Amino acid sequence: MRPARRTRTETGVTRGAMVVSAAILLLAAGAGAAEITGTLRPPERIVSVSAVDRDAKKTFHANYDRATGKYRLLNLPAGTYDIILETAVGRIEGVNLAVEETEPVAKRITVTPADLDRDEITGVMDLLTKLYAERKGEKQQVDGLMACIRESAMTAVSLAKGKLLTSGGITFPVPLRDKEPAQIGDTLLGLVSLAKVRDRLPRDFDLLIEFAEGEPGEIHVLPVAPEMTEKDRQWLVDWVNHLRIFENKKRVLDLGGTGDRARVLVEKLRDEPTTLPTQEPTAFWRIEILDFRKYYGGWSSEKDYTVVVREQVPIRKFRTYRWMFEKRLGGVRVAADGVSAVPDYEVPDKLDPARGRVPF
Repeated sequence: MRPARRTRTETGVTRGAMVVSAAILLLAAGAGAAEITGTLRPPERIVSVSAVDRDAKKTFHANYDRATGKYRLLNLPAGTYDIILETAVGRIEGVNLAVEETEPVAKRITVTPADLDRDEITGVMDLLTKLYAERKGEKQQVDGLMACIRESAMTAVSLAKGKLLTSGGITFPVPLRDKEPAQIGDTLLGLVSLAKVRDRLPRDFDLLIEFAEGEPGEIHVLPVAPEMTEKDRQWLVDWVNHLRIFENKKRVLDLGGTGDRARVLVEKLRDEPTTLPTQEPTAFWRIEILDFRKYYGGWSSEKDYTVVVREQVPIRKFRTYRWMFEKRLGGVRVAADGVSAVPDYEVPDKLDPARGRVPF
């Protein structure tokens, strides 16, 4: 039996619906599209650039300019990404060892600068913008500045773009030399308006100053967690060293965090014979990120962990791996419709065997 012939009206509705559906899909694809940019040096060492969203298990490939070393990842969903480089010396894979902020917003201090302070802030902003343009070779249209204050002294300062208070902005570190950090830090910490809250200032904090239409606005003091000590690092390494696992080898490749939260990059390797059926000697290789928190003065491991690499591969092939893990290329956050700039990265002459796999 022949199928019933559709009428013009039915056909028109069907085609119209398809057109509308296609338009909706195109709009949805563009909605919330974000971007990641960065520069790699020297450009000729790069074979390809990509980024992975480990939560979504999706990889995105970048547009790479081999002449300038600049790369762009376009039309990304909002999320957190690790940058992956295939280079002439091997694979360099970003890993996210940053921890979430734990300081409650209620501890934030916000003050309104006096007229005298506004002039001083504008002068500092003009100086930082000039220094950035001279030393980085490019100008930035910015919305404020952020200074890192650690142990009551400024350790770094960046130009800020977008809304940093809502994690929707990005920063551009300003290269400072010699005595410049101390001089600029003294100016920022010496603001008259901060005298009102000096007794309440934490030892470690970020100082954020917003600008609106070229004029400085409110000053925000954002407390940060204490820095990780060498004692903390040693405890975490010892914990991994005493871990009882299936693999016969284990080591800490890197770690990051604060004095109360930490993420540890651990390699686990089994290269001894097992009872599992294999056609030839096989390596069982895992790279994982373990999470730790400090409770009442002592560290404790969290149940959750992140698998970065899990492979079962012939040992003869495993021994040829050139694979290094790099936290400076990990944990790049990007908001919907936002642009995140990754700090410039210098590709090494050779991979560091302490942070990955390099042939003997």
